[in-house]
Amino acid sequence: MGWEEKEFAAVFYSEPGVLGFLANVLSAFLAAVGNMIEPAEQPVVGTVITGVHLIVIGGFVQLVAGLLSFRKYDHLAATAFVTFAALWSSMGVLRILGATSFAASSATVVNATAATVINDATLPGLVSYACVAVVLSVTSATTNYVMPPVALTAAILLSFETVGLYHIWGKKVAFALEVVLVLIALYGATALLLKGVFQRWVIPGFGNAPFNVLLFGTKAGTSKSKSKEEEKKKNTKYAEPMGLGYLSNVPVAAIFAFHYLGFTESFPAATPWVGLALVSLIIASYYSFLRNDAFHCIMFGTQATFWLCQAAGLVAYSLTGEHDLRSPLLGTWAFLPTFALLVLVSLTKDKVTLVNNFVFALLSVAWFSVIPLAGAKYAVGGLCTALSVLSLYSSFANLINSVAEKPIMWVGSKFVAMTTLREGFQRFRCCRPAREISTDKDADGMCREDSADTLAFLSNAVAAWAALSGNVVHSAAVHMAWIVGAGILVQLLSALLSLKVKKTAKPAGMVYIASALMWGVWTLVRHSGYIFQNTSLGHHQDSLLVGVIVLMVINLGSMVSSCFVSKIWLVTTVLMEVVQVCLLLFTLDKLPSHLAEAFLGLLGVVCLYGAGTALLAAVLGVDVLPGRGPIWQVNTDTEEESSSGQLTIPTPSSKKTSGLRTIADLLDAGGVCGIPTDTVYALAASCKHPEAIKRIYHIKSRPAEKPICVCISHLGQLEAAQPGFSPLLWDFMRRCYPGGISCVVPKGDWLANLGLGDAVSYIGTSDSICIRVPDSTATAHLVSMTGPLGITSANPSGEPDSTHHDMVLSSLGDKIDGMLCDGPSNELVASTVVNCMKIDEVGISFFRVGCTPQERVEQLFAQAKEAVGQNAQLEASINSI
Repeated sequence: MGWEEKEFAAVFYSEPGVLGFLANVLSAFLAAVGNMIEPAEQPVVGTVITGVHLIVIGGFVQLVAGLLSFRKYDHLAATAFVTFAALWSSMGVLRILGATSFAASSATVVNATAATVINDATLPGLVSYACVAVVLSVTSATTNYVMPPVALTAAILLSFETVGLYHIWGKKVAFALEVVLVLIALYGATALLLKGVFQRWVIPGFGNAPFNVLLFGTKAGTSKSKSKEEEKKKNTKYAEPMGLGYLSNVPVAAIFAFHYLGFTESFPAATPWVGLALVSLIIASYYSFLRNDAFHCIMFGTQATFWLCQAAGLVAYSLTGEHDLRSPLLGTWAFLPTFALLVLVSLTKDKVTLVNNFVFALLSVAWFSVIPLAGAKYAVGGLCTALSVLSLYSSFANLINSVAEKPIMWVGSKFVAMTTLREGFQRFRCCRPAREISTDKDADGMCREDSADTLAFLSNAVAAWAALSGNVVHSAAVHMAWIVGAGILVQLLSALLSLKVKKTAKPAGMVYIASALMWGVWTLVRHSGYIFQNTSLGHHQDSLLVGVIVLMVINLGSMVSSCFVSKIWLVTTVLMEVVQVCLLLFTLDKLPSHLAEAFLGLLGVVCLYGAGTALLAAVLGVDVLPGRGPIWQVNTDTEEESSSGQLTIPTPSSKKTSGLRTIADLLDAGGVCGIPTDTVYALAASCKHPEAIKRIYHIKSRPAEKPICVCISHLGQLEAAQPGFSPLLWDFMRRCYPGGISCVVPKGDWLANLGLGDAVSYIGTSDSICIRVPDSTATAHLVSMTGPLGITSANPSGEPDSTHHDMVLSSLGDKIDGMLCDGPSNELVASTVVNCMKIDEVGISFFRVGCTPQERVEQLFAQAKEAVGQNAQLEASINSI
């Protein structure tokens, strides 16, 4: 039946949580051993080995678990494991630095001071990650019972690790808490491992949670509804990385805040915290890219570039003995228009995102030393503090809303609709669109290309204007830090993103790599006096001259490749060739005064324009500024058409009995089919085939914790199963069915009478099941032929509901076994799901408000309650007689 798949669904991947929990077990154990021994008695070699193990096990191994959790579509676990990977790695690096400095402290007082500096640098990291762990503890309470105590214990022990920097008793308390963390995490790993082996929960802790977010109501004043035009197609094979991105900003901003407010003196000692948190931020940008989320990809990528440049500049200043806390490099100005554009686009997002980008825009201004700002370092410190607190709340809200897949925590509604902003730009567009988007696949590819383009242009602008700031030897380290950070590292990241898109993006990747190469050679040539200490340029002139000539030849190829990318890239590569000519003249000592500066400034302006056009195109989905189109178009239509193939599954009409019989036979044989209902289209599998129901998760990439409901043809089937419901529930269900209302009721032995058999394990939760009785003749007739069906909406998880059978065939046609075609659906949204688990005690609540308004459902419940009450009074009167 074509059950083979190119990729496995997230639910069928092995549980990476086992690896993550075990990494935490070993890391906490290593940290406990270190805290058990007095600092003066700890052997240097042993401490260094412990630090290395923390980096490898707590860092790398847990990072692997986090990346696998992203693929498993586990929002919280992916965020938690990557975050703790950065934490344990940073602690490992600082233990190594602390051990070496402590060993040297016995020789000189200066080295003893160095050990104190490392303690001070450890302080902001521990404090910020303790706050992060509290956020993870609260959010994980919505998924299971094990993660909350793990994260909460981590938060408390990090607090005592902070105390232990200055008082030895803090280390002892941290030791006890680390032992507790080992035991809890070991229990979690065991529970997940047993579940993977036996395919069911053997010991408690997972499968349910202290707080069920599905029972929480939608936050008033917050709307996540999108028009069909605004809805972006997301790659739901990956978890949402927004929580990780915001959490990664917390330690970075906190460390800068501590430094600028004067709580810590040496910034270089804190670079492990910053560097590893930036890795997490880049991972968030990367997974946003994989999900076709251009906005967050660009936002997190820009923030990572900003932090990287500022951190590299501060480290370079410290190494050269400078004390200016704000950067004199013009490269800082490149961030201001980028963040300003992000603020503009954030008007179409939520208010929390808008404020976050606005604070970054203020930071980019406050950090520039040319502006005479009194108390500048305190302004920067205050903004970083505000950003750290804001990022904590942003991560908490995004994680909760991601798990619930509805706006529970307040993030604020958008100020402007995406269509309004797009139409506003299109009014002033002075050219026709450079590219026509005809399909969702084209839109996805262009979204990714434009995301990579934005970061590539931005990094070139930052590097060009940083190089423009001069070639003063005493600040050469600062210049090199900015150019290497932005012009090389971020440029290579853009190349990686571009090469992940499709074959037509390879020319862009080649251009990005050539740009990174140019900035590497520029740094080597212009700062050769700093790199080759005590030697003049003449000693290396021949080698540098050959390198520049080779670079110019490579850039000629880059110019040709840019013709396949965009007109802006062609202008950019031409300017780069001119800059390389200036580099050649500099090598020959023939460079006219300020010639290179003029072209570097122009290069920065062009790249900023390119970053702006790419950002708007990526987020708005249309080219609103000229210069985006390629000069030569690469035609891949033939290749795509030949590989797409034609669908061969049966697609009978619901208007014919033979069509219903065809789909019924497929379902009885264990197939999965698309069927119409009285609301939107659904995927269906027979309850006689549990593996078919399990396969629905595979087809939709649906998380295992999102239950499937059971569909019956009429309420008489349910009555025959004798579930033992209360009179109130029966009366309410008779008023709801058939129709666009689904009732969640308690599970019981009566499900065997209904005909679910072994499928009961794959339908509903451990204690509840959702009953659906569609008001559709075709669906009712089909279910009467097959018996109860397990159904769920016929769309990839997280995407809009399918309102026509063509939408099902387009998105899932290559994965299902048949499609019962019924034309346009009767509704645009799915059914309203009502929680009837405690209908007699507390009444009803809502898991989801769909096609049937909440007011109508509450009206039906009031009528049922009144009718049952009247019947009870009547019976009481009769009995009294």
